[in-house]
Amino acid sequence: MYNQFQAMVIIMFDIAFIVLARAVHVMAGVTWAGATFVLAAVIVPLATRHAAEGAGRWMGLIASRAGMLSGISALLTVLSGIYLFAALHPHDDSTGGLVLKVGSLAALLAMAVGIAVGRPTGRKLAKLQEANAGGAAPSQDAIREMSALRMRAMMSARVATGLLVVAVLAMSVFRYVAAIG
Repeated sequence: MYNQFQAMVIIMFDIAFIVLARAVHVMAGVTWAGATFVLAAVIVPLATRHAAEGAGRWMGLIASRAGMLSGISALLTVLSGIYLFAALHPHDDSTGGLVLKVGSLAALLAMAVGIAVGRPTGRKLAKLQEANAGGAAPSQDAIREMSALRMRAMMSARVATGLLVVAVLAMSVFRYVAAIG
């Protein structure tokens, strides 16, 4: 029984799985960060600025697609990151390990912001825009609510972007921190 468990652990941390996990982690992480950066820097500001001109619906559709891509990529990044951390850094208390842990925490917080704030805000905004897409002008209450939701979406995207910047920087420099200090 013990030998089977030991063999399973060896297979789990086999170099081929580590290489595959690293490839998934990097590709999904680049996609997640890129989609989030584009949402925060381009899509959400354009949707907020030009919503009254009718761009809100189209930008909402684009944001929905980018948001889905971002969410799937975030999940793949976090899952592969957990595996890599367990396989390569289980008891790393070095300065580099601390930087890696800070980056991991930032990534987890970015994902939490996306799930808890960004996604529900985007969905609610999309429903309101769809309900007000007819020919009639939306009520003042609907306009205020959509404006507040756009601002919330922008804040969520900016917070997630800031956290992902920390995560990306930490992941890219953790190996070199010990050499600096």
